[in-house]
Amino acid sequence: MLTTVAEPKPETTDKKDAQPRSHIREGVETIAFVVTLVLLLKLFVVEAFVIPTGSMAETLYGYQKIVQCSQCKFEFPVNSHDEVEGNASSGRKTPLLGYTCPNCRYKGDFLNTDRPDNRSGDRVLVLKPIYHAIHPHRGDVVVFKYPKEPQDARLSAVNYIKRAMGFGGETIAIFRGELFTTRDLDYPADLKNEDGEPIYPRPENPFDAWRLRYMYSTAYNRNPLALNRFNETWNAGFPADKKSFEIIRKDDAQVLACKRIVWDNDFQPTSLKGVAKPRWQTDGAGWTTDDATQPRVFTHAGAEQQWLHYQHLIDVWSSNPAQASPSIIRNFLGYNSGEFGPEGQSRASTADKAWVGDLLLECDIEFSNDTEVVLELSRSIHRYQAAFASGTVTLTQVGKDAKTLSTRPTTIKGSGKFTLRFANVDSRLRVWVDGTAIDFGGEADYAPVMVKSNDMPNGGTEGWTKDNDEIRPASIGVKGAATVRKVRLFRDIFYCNMSGTIEPETPEVYYVQPGHYLCLGDNSAQSSDSRMWGTVPERLLLGKAVFVFWPFSIDRAKNRIGLIK
Repeated sequence: MLTTVAEPKPETTDKKDAQPRSHIREGVETIAFVVTLVLLLKLFVVEAFVIPTGSMAETLYGYQKIVQCSQCKFEFPVNSHDEVEGNASSGRKTPLLGYTCPNCRYKGDFLNTDRPDNRSGDRVLVLKPIYHAIHPHRGDVVVFKYPKEPQDARLSAVNYIKRAMGFGGETIAIFRGELFTTRDLDYPADLKNEDGEPIYPRPENPFDAWRLRYMYSTAYNRNPLALNRFNETWNAGFPADKKSFEIIRKDDAQVLACKRIVWDNDFQPTSLKGVAKPRWQTDGAGWTTDDATQPRVFTHAGAEQQWLHYQHLIDVWSSNPAQASPSIIRNFLGYNSGEFGPEGQSRASTADKAWVGDLLLECDIEFSNDTEVVLELSRSIHRYQAAFASGTVTLTQVGKDAKTLSTRPTTIKGSGKFTLRFANVDSRLRVWVDGTAIDFGGEADYAPVMVKSNDMPNGGTEGWTKDNDEIRPASIGVKGAATVRKVRLFRDIFYCNMSGTIEPETPEVYYVQPGHYLCLGDNSAQSSDSRMWGTVPERLLLGKAVFVFWPFSIDRAKNRIGLIK
């Protein structure tokens, strides 16, 4: 079968027959196409948002000043929203005049120095849920409309940004800084309190299901079913085979995104040199240091294992810093340490004093062929170790109920320099070598340790012990030849209850109605979130925050641009 092909016409050489293109029309068409494309992208795919407040600090910054501590030179952000926008309730603008360094705890001010400039909040790209086809996973950072009305009356609409941590049908418990979940609870509509009021009311209007009264929160109506079930689980030691409350564990990327500085050993206060004891102290004769009074580099030689021990010496700015006693590690955040106005009004809260037992230790170590290294973290009545030797890492629980949890191969074989990171977060041990996580499956998980106050022989009501959490919360052991540098200790997020007070024996529970999300801020001590006003209906979800595109810095360590974890 033959196919007919049209014969091409000869080119026209007469320029008078060619129609000239209109540059104006071409420009208008291009602009219209670009505008339409941008509007479609904004409507259906992605949109840019700016972070105004500090509820997600220090994962995402709102208005802030970048402060360098005048003593240890550690840089950190301090919330300056009240200086820029004014207080959310009063509207009055108050200058930021002081801060407390999260590293060395020096209380500084700007009275005799130039005050840093205010920086606007992070700018993020938000992936929109096209026809709700994209649903958030636990831990995703989401943007949504405030369900009721703007909390700041000066604004016409308020977009909030938090983490989605609870989902429809779940009951979420907040206890001692951790999150727990269960779906094994049914709430009867006919159960009433002593006054005849329903403990588990049902919304007459389904659009009201987000409200606090339908979360069955222990902060408002006691929710005896959830409280009893949580206590049963606690008393049983959180067994894995029982359908009840279980701890919510962040993934590795979220653990790293949520870590908060406790102490960076490379930043030590110059004015305390030779006056205060160093926080990292050698134990044994096998150590030499670059500086006896403020050591940053530790070198070990010898066949016997010797230790470096960390003590949280924060009361060093007193009249006698040499007598500073070790403290437990608390829920302190430099971002919240600003002091505003001539009265020095602080943002600090009771929750800042809560004990945090979930820690992360990292350091650079130069190995020799026969070197063995142990990173150790304490939590309550137990201590946990990651032992590196002969190309493997072994996780163990030492002390009470000692046992080996898991062993995996590593890239540490023979001599060389390696960056090690060991975390004990959400009742899971985690290890990274040169930034690469080692997969232990479920072998590195353990049941949450929630010690009751009357079982504490020498500790606090929150479950910490003096011997572990105060005397040696973190340690590094070395056998053989090795050099240890760049030692840093971090803590995890501590989730607070609604009131911000420390309730060591009473969990706070919330039920999430179907089609809703329980959203919490990373700056839990100072976040207006689902604990205060309710859950987020799926219809008000604007999307998932995926990328910080501003601010940019040529200093890689200070660059905020990157994926949001």
